[in-house]
Amino acid sequence: MKKLTVIIASSLCLSMIAVAASAKEALLQTTANKSIKQDYVNTDAGQLHFWEAGEGPVLLLIHQSSSSGEEYAAMVPYMAEKYRLIAFDWPGHGGSDDPVTELGVEEFTASALAVLDYLGISKAHVLGNHGGALIAMNLAWKHPQRVNRLILSGTSGVKEEKESEEFTESLDLERRNQVDIEGKSLSDAWGRYRAYMPNSSAEEILIPYLNNVTTRLRPYDAHYGVLRWDRRPALASLKDKRTLLMQGERDDFVSHQETLLKTLLNGERVVVENAGVFMFFEKPEASAKAVLKFLDSQ
Repeated sequence: MKKLTVIIASSLCLSMIAVAASAKEALLQTTANKSIKQDYVNTDAGQLHFWEAGEGPVLLLIHQSSSSGEEYAAMVPYMAEKYRLIAFDWPGHGGSDDPVTELGVEEFTASALAVLDYLGISKAHVLGNHGGALIAMNLAWKHPQRVNRLILSGTSGVKEEKESEEFTESLDLERRNQVDIEGKSLSDAWGRYRAYMPNSSAEEILIPYLNNVTTRLRPYDAHYGVLRWDRRPALASLKDKRTLLMQGERDDFVSHQETLLKTLLNGERVVVENAGVFMFFEKPEASAKAVLKFLDSQ
């Protein structure tokens, strides 16, 4: 069995190398797209890496847990003529420094503000995906003067109390996805990502997969700190906020979003067809189109 596992893991590694070598276009848009400018800002949580592209009103992009600002880079060609896009890597993600303690929504929100302050931006539209949507919510709640329109992607409505308690208790703080010597954890993760993105090519799967497996080797898994956050006070404060809810049609992690929309008196909702958990990787043009429609509307 161990020999078979080694063969599978070796085959997976060779396949990923082949994918990268055979790709007609560069897989990392942050380094391939010359219109994307990268920089760092010093914060209490260490150096934060961020990128920006385009001109016009600012749209701050907040990635999901175990990802990076690369999540939004493929949208640049579709949005940069009308909007100034800014994406940063949370502490412990992408090119940003590792934190010395576990961080949560409050600390990641402070990181978002640090980037805006560094760039001298007083107010911005804000888009957050999955865990990033919780940070966007908190930013709009605690600092409403800094947020224009709000886009919450891949976020669920509030669970029933019992369901919420069971979910919180299920978060095992000691669980880490360490890489075993046979590489089975890597092949298992690749299998999950193929399931998350069933209609995507190997090239399209590779970047979110690598984002995830490398981030999970960092000291803290941000899922735990972020998902324990109680979103209810923030949502109550946003009932009059101009808000767009987004969801990938095949995103099985999202629930109760229709119910959530009923609490947002100035909200609307869009479902991106044939998209899943990694909607902005999978369907950058369709995602950008939905965002532009919302931001450009009166």
